[in-house]
Amino acid sequence: MASVSLDTINPKVLKCEYAVRGEIVTLAQALQEELKSKPGSHSFDEILYCNIGNPQSLGQQPITFFREVLALCDHPSILDKSQTRSLFSADAIKRARQILDQIPGRATGAYSHSQGIKGLRDTIAAGIEARDGFPADPNDIFLTDGASPAVHLMMQLLIRSEKDGILCPIPQYPLYSASIALRGGTLVPYYLDEAAGWGLEETQQGRFWQRIIRERSLTSARKKGLVLLADEVYQENVYVPEKKFPLI
Repeated sequence: MASVSLDTINPKVLKCEYAVRGEIVTLAQALQEELKSKPGSHSFDEILYCNIGNPQSLGQQPITFFREVLALCDHPSILDKSQTRSLFSADAIKRARQILDQIPGRATGAYSHSQGIKGLRDTIAAGIEARDGFPADPNDIFLTDGASPAVHLMMQLLIRSEKDGILCPIPQYPLYSASIALRGGTLVPYYLDEAAGWGLEETQQGRFWQRIIRERSLTSARKKGLVLLADEVYQENVYVPEKKFPLI
């Protein structure tokens, strides 16, 4: 018997479903290999992966400023070279110097505080306060390398057993259901109505969330002893001008 097999691994892993993997993606990858090795073997000549939010794989260009700052921080010795000023924007050079001054040893390869670089957390806290109008404490901010590690971290922190339920809108990104299954929790779905602009259905859970959004208050959630997880990166993904993202 193999030391590592489907029969010996953590059974919670087998319950996970994730859009990055699965039968459809596996088939797409096989078709892509066939197109590469046998051009003209199918009635199409290209595979477009739209199963996850991965726009740069489809040709979307990255924001130049971020790339320039990252390049300068990773290779700070070029900051003092005369050619750098003609290759990088002045704003990127200035920001890279500011960030490096906040990093121990001025090296991106150095370990930082477990919550993230303090100077960056200070900047983020100031940005949150300017955006929302409420004070933000940098000591309450934890930086992660993307949203997925943050979701996994919170599920690991919150889920104790299958008796802990996570309310989750449906349709959802499978990251949430997968991370809940991996930690042994229970997904409690509430459904969104496409005909109502992806609003909430008239269920008990739907009415509860409608009240929170309408009141723009967390009082109801606090009274119920709930922890609210908000994936705020999507607040910019509103494509109808007259509709607004419900800031709580």
